[in-house]
Parts: sequence; structure tokens; C-alpha cells
Amino acid sequence: MISDRNAKENFSRVDSRAVLEKVAALPVTTWNYKSQTNGVRHIGPVAQDFKAAFGVGESDTGITTIDADGVALAAIQGLNQKLEEQLRSKEAEIQELKRAVGELRMIVKDLSGPTKR
Repeated sequence: MISDRNAKENFSRVDSRAVLEKVAALPVTTWNYKSQTNGVRHIGPVAQDFKAAFGVGESDTGITTIDADGVALAAIQGLNQKLEEQLRSKEAEIQELKRAVGELRMIVKDLSGPTKR
């Protein structure tokens, strides 16, 4: 697959979080081609659902690897963004809890009075 920047044009940013949501909603099933026996299995979406979800490619009867790869990479980026946001949120929550525990320890110490030996 040619992927040289010089062979491409009309670049647009991708909302990777939106792609992630579409991937999560995309029906993925196992199936076989009509020309194959039932024992042969493949996994993936159908081209019509893929085209409807992402609007890429030249037709709604096939999925090219460049489009499938691009969607997968964008979804990975979206997942990474989502996880990093959750991690930052949890880290802030942990820091707040540590601060609150420190305050409670001071209150307990003050209520306990002087330590007797």
C-alpha cells in the first residue's frame, strides 16, 4: 500500500475518540463466505456497516486494509486519550484522599491528647 505523504492530499484531522465510540458500536461477527464451508470462519464487520460508520473507502462492498488499519490506529489513539484522562482523574482523586487522610490523622492525634509513657 502506498502511504507516502507526497502521494496524498486533502488531509483532515480525525476525532479519535469519536472513532473509538464508532468501533465500540460496530457489529463484529464471525462468518464465512458463501463459497466456503461452514467450518471456515472469519471475524470482522461487514463492509456496509463499516462504510456507514466511518464513511471511508471506495465502496460499501469491501474494506481495504488501509482503511481498517487507519480506523484501528485512530481507535487506539482514542482509547489512549480516554485512559490518560481517567488516569489523571484518578490521580487527582488519590491526592485529595491522601490530603483528607492526613487531616483526619491530625484531628485524631489532637483528640487523643498527649501520649502517655
